Amino acid sequence: MTSLDKAPASVQGWFVAEKSADQAPGLRAVLSPDVVMDFGGRKIHGIDAVVATVTFAMPAGWLGEIDLSVLPGGADGRVTVRATGPGGAQMRVFVPGAPSQTMDAMDFTFTLDDGLIVGVAGQAHQPEPPGLPQPLRPGDTAPGFVLPDVKGVEVPLRQERAKATVVVFISNHCPFSRAWHDRVQQAGRDYAPRGVRFLHINSNDPSQGPDDGVEHSRKRVAEGRFAGPYLVDEGQTVARRWGARRTPEVFVLDESGIVAYHGAPDADAIDESLNAAWLRGALDHVLTGISPGLADTQPVGCSIKWTL
Repeated sequence: MTSLDKAPASVQGWFVAEKSADQAPGLRAVLSPDVVMDFGGRKIHGIDAVVATVTFAMPAGWLGEIDLSVLPGGADGRVTVRATGPGGAQMRVFVPGAPSQTMDAMDFTFTLDDGLIVGVAGQAHQPEPPGLPQPLRPGDTAPGFVLPDVKGVEVPLRQERAKATVVVFISNHCPFSRAWHDRVQQAGRDYAPRGVRFLHINSNDPSQGPDDGVEHSRKRVAEGRFAGPYLVDEGQTVARRWGARRTPEVFVLDESGIVAYHGAPDADAIDESLNAAWLRGALDHVLTGISPGLADTQPVGCSIKWTL
C-alpha cells in the first residue's frame, strides 16, 4: 500500500472534503456531474444527490481518527483507498441515527474519468477466517444445526411441519441490519400462518461490539422485535459452515432444506416501500411454485465480526 499523496488529486480532494465542516464545495470540485455512488446497495445518481447523501450520512468525523492508504492493483481508472484507525488499528465509525460500530477498515473504490470521480463505492473491510467457504447457493443442501436461543433453549434448523425456513444472519448494531429489520420481521409475521419459520442468528464476536452480547439480544427479544427465535452462534460454527459474511444475509430453504434463495431482503436498505420483495418473492415461489424471480443476490451490510 502507498500513502494517499500518491492518489489522483480528485481522490485526495474527496477525503479533504470529508474532513471539512462544510463538505459540499469540496465534493463538487472533484465529482463529475453524472457521478454514481453505491451506498448500501443503492445507486445514487448525479452530483446533487451524491453530495446530499454524503453530507447527511457521512458528516465530518464519521470515520473518526483515520489513516488512509492506496491499495495496489488499481486498473481501468479505478483507485481503492483503505481507511484504518491510526497505525492500522481498528476504527470507530459514527453513523447518524445509529450506534457507532468498530471495524478493521473501510475501503473506498473510486472510478475516474478525465480527472473527476464518476463512481464511488464504500465497503467495510473485515479479515475473514482462513478457508471460509463461499456462501450456500440455490440448490445446495443447508447443513443442519442446533443453536441456543437467548434464553438457552436449543432450537434446530429443521422442523417437520415447516413448509419453508428463513435463516437471517443479523447484528444488533449494524445500521443495515437495523434498517431492514422491520421489513424482515413483518414478512415473518405475514408468512407464519403459511408454515414458514424465521430463524435469526447472531454470529458476531461480542468482544468487538458489546451490543451483540447475549444480554442486549435478550432485551431486544423481550421488547417483541422478532418474528421467530433469536439464536446465538457463539463459536461462529454455523456462519462458517454456511459461508455467511454479512449482516443481514438471508437464506430461504424449502421444505427439504434446499436453498431456494440467498442474498439481501430487497434492493435497498433505505427504501422501506420495497417491503423485503426479494425475500417475499422467494417464499412465494417455494410455497406455490409461481415465478421464482431472483434466486441469488449480493448481500449488503456489515461484515460479520469474526473471532480470528
